Amino acid sequence: MESFMKNIQSQTFALNGWDFICSFSNIPFTFFYKNPCPSDDFMPSEQLRNSFLRALQDFPILAGHLVAQGRGYIVVDKNNLNMPEYIESQSPISYEFVEKAKFNWDAMPIQPSTVSAVPTKSITDGKIKLINVHVVRFRNNSGIALFVNMPHYVVDGIGYSAFMKRWAEVNKCMQDGHVQLPHREYAFDRAVQTSAMPEITPPLSTSCSRIYKTKTLLGYILSWLSPETRGTLLVEGNKLFSASGHIFYVSKNAIDKIRQQVTCDGQRLSDNDILTTMISHTVAKGFYDEQENAGIFKSTTRSLMSSFLRPGEFISLMTMDIRPRLKKLSQRSTQYLGGCITGLPVFNTINRLAQAGTNPAAFGTSCLLVRKAVNNLDEKYIGAVDKTLRGSNCYAHSLALAVTTREKIIVTNQTRFGLYDCDFGAGAPKWIGPLPNFVTNYSSILPTNPLDNQGYYVYMSLEKDLMSSVLQNEFWSTHSSFVF
Repeated sequence: MESFMKNIQSQTFALNGWDFICSFSNIPFTFFYKNPCPSDDFMPSEQLRNSFLRALQDFPILAGHLVAQGRGYIVVDKNNLNMPEYIESQSPISYEFVEKAKFNWDAMPIQPSTVSAVPTKSITDGKIKLINVHVVRFRNNSGIALFVNMPHYVVDGIGYSAFMKRWAEVNKCMQDGHVQLPHREYAFDRAVQTSAMPEITPPLSTSCSRIYKTKTLLGYILSWLSPETRGTLLVEGNKLFSASGHIFYVSKNAIDKIRQQVTCDGQRLSDNDILTTMISHTVAKGFYDEQENAGIFKSTTRSLMSSFLRPGEFISLMTMDIRPRLKKLSQRSTQYLGGCITGLPVFNTINRLAQAGTNPAAFGTSCLLVRKAVNNLDEKYIGAVDKTLRGSNCYAHSLALAVTTREKIIVTNQTRFGLYDCDFGAGAPKWIGPLPNFVTNYSSILPTNPLDNQGYYVYMSLEKDLMSSVLQNEFWSTHSSFVF
């Protein structure tokens, strides 16, 4: 701790519109590590905490205060740091017990997660912590569950991954007795991102205009609120539509089989195109069945809640990393770790997606909509979004639409984060899992273990009625297997 306090410097990081696109959500993962020997010195508590503080020196932004002034700032004051939440607990069960339960949340009497899906103020000091850590040590030191969370205000998934890899690297060096650490540099200055944007940009696309330029009363309210109050409001809002979370496995063989059956005008479809369409179909089918079974009054009431969409419309909102698509950012030797996520909307109809499970033509058309949206995400497209984000508080309106629109699914692909590279000295994690429940109508393609490259784990967090429909969906059940 003394070394950390001595080396950290006071500084201020101005935030921008990109940081606020996903600011309603946290980035929470739980890493499960097995004691391979077993031995008493497996990931010892003091060393783990010391390596955390040393890694934090390279990520000073995570010890800053979130200040809601103008666009917002992260203020690092060495005399008044917003120290991370770091706690350790002892579990009465063994690692082997959890492993046999396939890392099911219900198998653990002490839950690793200490936060919800939404950034909210800490119960200890009323501040939003920019990193939360909970180490759960299993009985007889047989393994640990390492929960780490960061809010999207400060980094995105790439930034999260960079910190975890650095922490693991530092801990491994300490374990092996290496005095000299490998030198790493990271960029947090938002000016780095701004300078990478194209100078000439076209008008915002029609689909993006609907996301960023549709004004709502809730959007104005959210933009006026402090991050702490906004978080509290969103947490309470989530309780109105309680989510149910489950994990499924989709093999690459199942994806290849679908790829062979659909017609896509000669266009090569990626695994992500097909997975996104599979997930969208499954959720949209739930809405289709709901509309078929609901009375006129109930259907009308629910459609009014989603007035952003046209009657019978459905939106799949994919989160995409813009770094590889901005030449100046992709060529940097020092990786930029601020917010670089954009929401890529794919508008479809509930009827077409509902039919996609039994109609290869409808499935192929839906896949092509996804592929076209991804192909259109280039520098000019990103520049148009950047210009819009700099000109208004449109992020709050897009957040309001995401919160109030039911006929949607948010899909994020986390397979490229490289989180299974986080070896603290006793091997790679055996499993990396999400929260038991996240926001409603959300799905993620989870980080992939390099030892299992035969398929993908898909996490869904849906309204309970929708989840019941998913579990009964014949197409989804045929091409996936239930994990827990």
